[in-house]
Amino acid sequence: MRYLSKFLKNDLAKKMLLLSGPRQVGKTTLSKQLFGAENCEYLNWDILKHRQIIKSESWNQGKELLIFDEIHKLKTWKNLLKGIVDEKIDQKSKQKILVTGSAKLETFRKSGDALTGRYFHYRIYPFDYAEALMYTKITPTEILERLQITGGFPEAFFNPSDANRLRKNRIEQVFQEDLRELSKIQSIKNISFLVELLRDRVGGLINYANLARDLDVSPPTVKSWIQHLERLYLIFAVSPYSKKLERSLKKDKKYFFYDCSLSNSDGGKFENLVAMTLLKFCHFNEDVTGENWKLFYFRDKEKREVDFIIERNNAPYWVIEVKMKQEIFNKGLHYLKERMRQADFFQISLESCPEEKIQGIHKLSYAVFSERFIKY
Repeated sequence: MRYLSKFLKNDLAKKMLLLSGPRQVGKTTLSKQLFGAENCEYLNWDILKHRQIIKSESWNQGKELLIFDEIHKLKTWKNLLKGIVDEKIDQKSKQKILVTGSAKLETFRKSGDALTGRYFHYRIYPFDYAEALMYTKITPTEILERLQITGGFPEAFFNPSDANRLRKNRIEQVFQEDLRELSKIQSIKNISFLVELLRDRVGGLINYANLARDLDVSPPTVKSWIQHLERLYLIFAVSPYSKKLERSLKKDKKYFFYDCSLSNSDGGKFENLVAMTLLKFCHFNEDVTGENWKLFYFRDKEKREVDFIIERNNAPYWVIEVKMKQEIFNKGLHYLKERMRQADFFQISLESCPEEKIQGIHKLSYAVFSERFIKY
């Protein structure tokens, strides 16, 4: 059972749930495990027999959980679900409803209001260190190695020798199926070149004009392609933080992969792993509590930088610098420490190190940080 299991089970008693996330992240497996496969009716729109059952609404209403997978490929999926939910309420049915999907579900969930007030939305992401500890007895070092090799995707994590093939299969599905369905982009080859460029730029500032020159297209085209890659759960953006800091720069975003193993450098893999951990933590708290959690980075005109800032309900919560090895504290941490006194400050490293707190800044490893502070 995954980190969301108990929250999904509790909320299914209240509303229909929408569960989205990257391909191969375990949405279907988790859904079937919630009440046991024998107690659920699983219907996948991509399976012809299941599609006929959905269209005729002839599923088994005696099952405790009704799971719709990829139903967002039906043009009228929102109206169908609205009718099912409303009829369920009228008839006082106890059958629970869970809808799973990836890119298109997340995109079209936000358009229109047919389902307003009828569901809670959850996002599920790959394993991070804190979650991996729940499912394996391998050493901390082995966990870290597997996360960086497999990106934390469950099947690959438990079968690391298959990681490359699974990753290749996932990306091919995203390009050949999801991208063509979601957009009018014809040249898959060009957007795959963009992904290769981003693999070299993990953790760096991304400038659309520079990428456009490398790809021989216009900056608006690059921006559009990047937005599609975000919708497809391939990459995510971290925006610059500028609130109440006069010398900060409102400039380029940083982009990271949901699969940290896609970075072409060891440092990039680790920074990406931390970014994914923090995004997962933010979205978990948003989905469970309804609070506002946001992830930023900081850089100002004096070139003081800090890798990540987390806001909770518009107030700084964590300020985090990432290092492969522990060194002297980043000067950006001290600069922000004087201006964000309510936040907790961390410098975390891949290598193990003695845990210390110096001038209000925690110095510790990623593994210890995850065990102590990442709670699901």
